[in-house]
Amino acid sequence: MACRSPNRRPKPNLSRRRRTYQSKPNCSMTDYSIRRFHKYSDDELIVAVREVSRKLNTDFIAGQTFQEHSGISTHTIERRFGTWKKFCDKAGLKPAYTRGTTRNDLLDNLHEVWQKLGRQPRAKEMKQPLSAISCSAYLKEFGNWYDTCLQLLSWKSGAPAKEIEQETKRTPTTNGGADKHRSPRPITLSLRYEVLKRGNFKCVKCGRSPANEVGVRLHVNHRIPGSKAGETELSNLQTTCSDCNLGKGNRHSG
Repeated sequence: MACRSPNRRPKPNLSRRRRTYQSKPNCSMTDYSIRRFHKYSDDELIVAVREVSRKLNTDFIAGQTFQEHSGISTHTIERRFGTWKKFCDKAGLKPAYTRGTTRNDLLDNLHEVWQKLGRQPRAKEMKQPLSAISCSAYLKEFGNWYDTCLQLLSWKSGAPAKEIEQETKRTPTTNGGADKHRSPRPITLSLRYEVLKRGNFKCVKCGRSPANEVGVRLHVNHRIPGSKAGETELSNLQTTCSDCNLGKGNRHSG
């Protein structure tokens, strides 16, 4: 029988050092991390994010924040619900966007804020609780606040941003003499949005929309042309697609 070397030390017993995940002693929120290898039901995930919301006292929850406080990976949420936004909607909360914010996320959030206010938002208003995304994220992506709003209108109408900008700054021609119109002639971004919103971002004649058909461009034009004393105001403006607007020219529209 081989003798044990006098200099050889016995292996330490590590069984006592093994610990399972435990909840923090003074934390009232359920510790979901102890079940990280178990399959969660949709209801359990929704309850978990609501508990995080109550703990942090906010309706705006970011995926990374949820993961840090619950131990549940955001990949689990995406596999189950598709996107973080859909998950928050299901839970009755609002998504707070972080590093994974896309261009569409920015524009969709701006559209939501515009709808809430009923007018064009100001840059300084883009903060919680009104907006889930701060103004700095928009300035980083689009450069300035005017271009941010311009890109939203381009996104909702399907028309190029340069085309909209040209129409916004265009100086109309008159049939000689001074301009007799009582309303400002260019169609501002704010007024353009209101016309598009009134028409549900669809062509009022054929119902086509860039949201469900690629290549559709919506134009905001006058029912009664400016050359026939038509005013640039909400009641005299309408949304039509390129096909329905083609050939309209200087005649009255139906």
